[in-house]
Amino acid sequence: MIINKVIFSTISTSLIAISLLELPSTAIAEIPTVTHTTGKYQLKSPDWTKINWSSLDPLQEPGYINVSADIAAKLGYNPSRSWSAGQNIDSVIMLGDVDEAFTQSQFTLKLIASITSNQIDSLKLQDFGLMKWQTIGSLAQAIPKLNNINVSQIKPIQDLLQKSGISPNGTILQVLYDYPKVSNLPLGNLDLSNYPLSSIPQLTETRISKFLNWQQSFINQVPGLNKVPFDKMPQPINSGLDVVGIASVVLGKSERGDSRARENYFVSGKVTRSNQTVAVACGVGQECPYLELGDVAGQQGNLYGKRWASGSSQKVDGGFGILQRVNGGKEPTGRLVYGSGFKVVLTGVNESTGTANFGLFFRICVNFFGTGKSCTPYFIGPVPWVPVKENDLVILGKG
Repeated sequence: MIINKVIFSTISTSLIAISLLELPSTAIAEIPTVTHTTGKYQLKSPDWTKINWSSLDPLQEPGYINVSADIAAKLGYNPSRSWSAGQNIDSVIMLGDVDEAFTQSQFTLKLIASITSNQIDSLKLQDFGLMKWQTIGSLAQAIPKLNNINVSQIKPIQDLLQKSGISPNGTILQVLYDYPKVSNLPLGNLDLSNYPLSSIPQLTETRISKFLNWQQSFINQVPGLNKVPFDKMPQPINSGLDVVGIASVVLGKSERGDSRARENYFVSGKVTRSNQTVAVACGVGQECPYLELGDVAGQQGNLYGKRWASGSSQKVDGGFGILQRVNGGKEPTGRLVYGSGFKVVLTGVNESTGTANFGLFFRICVNFFGTGKSCTPYFIGPVPWVPVKENDLVILGKG
């Protein structure tokens, strides 16, 4: 029986987070893979041409993070959120969380549409989630050519001004000069379902990163973004095929950490600020299910006898900066197989079927002006991933 464990953590007095971390062995939908055969070994690698945010399996566990008003003020937006078991990950992850990994902020709506064949002509401003917190001033900054267009030619801005009791006749630049306070009027004051995307000139040709607080937009709030294959991102996902080992044998909960099997026996561990996986051994005497690896080069190979420990039993240090203490500063042990977008975790082993089950864990990242980037541990998950059977090959990624 699985018992939920709730982990509380407090950052100074201004940020509290709760995560419910359980790593069940759950049946998953078929994940698109490409099968490779090397001699007597078989490898099923993810087919990144067919995998996107919307095709990932739902989250298996709920959780939330609450950021206080003073922290949010320093950021300029509030990264607080909650999620439920069964919720799609594209409605949980914000653009700012994974921009380092995929640089999705460099997309335009028009470019996304060209990749996904998404029809944007029929879309409304409300379909582009971040529009509700754009202001007249922020739009003029994001799309400089708007400044020279007459207000009467931009219906949403004209209606927003009239709703505020202003009926000017001039360019956006003139209006902002004559009425400085209207710069902060948000488009969210309007019913954005009444305006097509084309009602704001060049909106669909403008990079997402140009818009105010683009970081707080959820992935599914950007039309078509959740349908972009991971290999078509501005920064495509790593294949992870740099290092591949043999899944020799899975060993269950009767295993314990051994004083003779320290870090050099393990390939799983924690993630550093520079997005490197650093091996961490299981605690001596502590429960330590693991996948034992072999090497295609035989006993002389570097991977021979190495262990990938289960994140259901082992938690390691994670995160950095002010968000480091979220979830008690812990994340399940695992590896950055495909880059920093998510951590691959061994979530359970089944000795009777010789199967190793995996899951993906995500984190929340922000950029503080003056102090740089900060990230939570990888604690949002698991999203079920490709299982591996004994004597098949397993992808380890770099390092």
